Amino acid sequence: MLKEYKADQIRNVAIIGHGGTGKSTLLEAMLFVGGKIDKMGSSDSGNLVSDFDDDEKAKKISIKSSMGFVEFEDVKINIIDTPGTADFIGEARSALQAVETAILVVDSVDGVQIETEKAWRYLTENNIPRIVFVNKMDKERASYDKVIENIKSSLGGNIASLCIPNGEGENFNGVMDTVEMKLYTPKGDGKDVTIGEIPADQKELVELEKTALVELAAEGTDELIEKFLGGEELTPEEVISGLMLQLKAAKLTPVICGSSQKVIGIKNLIKTIKNFAPAPETGKVYTGHQPGDAEKTVEVKLDDSGSMAAVVWKTAIDQYAGRFNYVKVISGQVTPDTEILNAGRDLRERSTKLCAMIGNKQNDMPKICAGDIGVLVKLDKAVTLDTLSDPKNPVVLPIIDLPQPVYSLAVEAAKRGEEDKIGQFLNKVAEENPTLKYGFTVSTSETVLSGMGDMQLNLILNNLKEKLKLDVVTRTPRVAYRETITKKAEAQYKHKKQSGGHGQYGEVQIRVKPLERGKGFEFVDSIVGGVVPKQYIPGVEKGLKEGLEEGVLAKYPVVDVWVELFYGSYHDVDSSEMAFKIAARNAIKNAMEAGGPQLLEPIMNVRIFADKEFMGDIMSDITSRRGRVLGMDSDENSSGIQVIRATVPEAEMLRYSTDLRAMTSGKATFEMEFSHYDPISGREADKIIEERKKFLEEEANK
Repeated sequence: MLKEYKADQIRNVAIIGHGGTGKSTLLEAMLFVGGKIDKMGSSDSGNLVSDFDDDEKAKKISIKSSMGFVEFEDVKINIIDTPGTADFIGEARSALQAVETAILVVDSVDGVQIETEKAWRYLTENNIPRIVFVNKMDKERASYDKVIENIKSSLGGNIASLCIPNGEGENFNGVMDTVEMKLYTPKGDGKDVTIGEIPADQKELVELEKTALVELAAEGTDELIEKFLGGEELTPEEVISGLMLQLKAAKLTPVICGSSQKVIGIKNLIKTIKNFAPAPETGKVYTGHQPGDAEKTVEVKLDDSGSMAAVVWKTAIDQYAGRFNYVKVISGQVTPDTEILNAGRDLRERSTKLCAMIGNKQNDMPKICAGDIGVLVKLDKAVTLDTLSDPKNPVVLPIIDLPQPVYSLAVEAAKRGEEDKIGQFLNKVAEENPTLKYGFTVSTSETVLSGMGDMQLNLILNNLKEKLKLDVVTRTPRVAYRETITKKAEAQYKHKKQSGGHGQYGEVQIRVKPLERGKGFEFVDSIVGGVVPKQYIPGVEKGLKEGLEEGVLAKYPVVDVWVELFYGSYHDVDSSEMAFKIAARNAIKNAMEAGGPQLLEPIMNVRIFADKEFMGDIMSDITSRRGRVLGMDSDENSSGIQVIRATVPEAEMLRYSTDLRAMTSGKATFEMEFSHYDPISGREADKIIEERKKFLEEEANK
């Protein structure tokens, strides 16, 4: 049974960075040095602790985030290893919500790469502390100095070298600690180290770094800077304190180096995390809201003695072992047999087994305290993004921010009768990974699977075929166009059926005008004198909404329309809510015909990350896609990654991930999210309307 740790004894870190920088091997080395595994595995052998999934072993890359932990002195370090491929960026973003510090891994030769740049920007935007680990210092052409300069020029920020390599490439054999002024050399298999003196020929260099480090540390507090400027020497404890305070505020980035494969510098990394990385902050306030009412805010403090509240940041479903919900406890404690309210879903469950994971191996925990990360086993209904809370003090904590899907496929069963089985599988996969969206799109009449890239979706569909022997037909999804009006108009419709017996009667007269883009639908009741009795007004509004479900150009939903009911008539006997609903539905159709109907297309906000050499080609390509380049985030003196910001019609982005990869030889990535709808006219609109009519005819003839 794992020892119990309080918040100040916990360090939560996520290993992030570009693919191929050795993140999973770094976790392996940390577990090895921390005594949690007896032998180092490797990607080539397919026995890495974190890459235990069959697809990960086959492709030799991380696809899902996984966990491990080490206990060092009096501290428990929870470590989340994350994928570095853009298709699986959601796994990294989820992990970053559960930790206080990121370990950004950088290759000793390749330096800052696209995913390094993206990760740094995300950390900066969200004020997340980070430690850079320069890995593979044993690699041919490794250069610590070049990487440091690359980081400074490409990423910026205050960089503090906490160690310097002793040798590089095949001569790399240890690290020189600039805080302690000691040389750390691996002993035997690397699990332990020998601590010695700095070599004489390196001492001057290390002392220069120590001086720079002390100056940076002095900026931590006013007291330290006064002491430093007064010529007094800072104690080792004050240096550590000053650096720690600045790291916690994300104002300074410590850099250390090593080789995860040769287990060099790993003890220093663990020590650095213990000494410098911030613990979960007792008293930190998280703002949530009451279930079902986002306007009523609820504040939750990170406090062991508070009411239980935890966020599910990852869900994994094993066909044999069941469901594993990875949680970060924000307040209170979770113990076995705790009654839990899934606040967002209004479902109650009871916790059974609690554990800390090392890869796919479970380590039983007596409880999960505030600030700690653990796993609730077989909690059947919870999924990623859910908040679990005390039923007596329910709260929803929307603290996880995930990227939007950028690649979609319309999917349908290759054989009739297999739709339900396919749907169950894809729904389960979407529960595990919230960057995946799966469902039926009413406006385009198709089932769509969306994710972060073609690699991600192809892996899922291959698993569907290989594991369940179910095949699907895929194609490019249809675009969800909309319709609107461009001018004011009036319309009248009288619904009248009086052919003996109880009849139907309802007359409405309406005015319409276009609304500002994104405003949706607005209804105004201006009836005076009871010409349309109050009990029939809800029927009128329902009829208007139904009428707006299909426009007059191509039967796409209608948006951004203001409608005023200003006159009408009724019959004492034959009028009903249904009669007025039918009248309103027809009146809005007439009003749309007279209101200058126009087609709208979805426009996406796009951010493209690429090297400078590709900027011209990418911007020309964006223009050819009817896009508009908004700007470029760059530093003229930087050799790093540039970011193009643009708006592009969704119709032009359906296969952009494939096209961008081909254009840049896989050296660029992009992010995309919906922005707004824009009018589309001319030949493009005519083509869309014609294709839509053809599709509707085919559907009607099925």
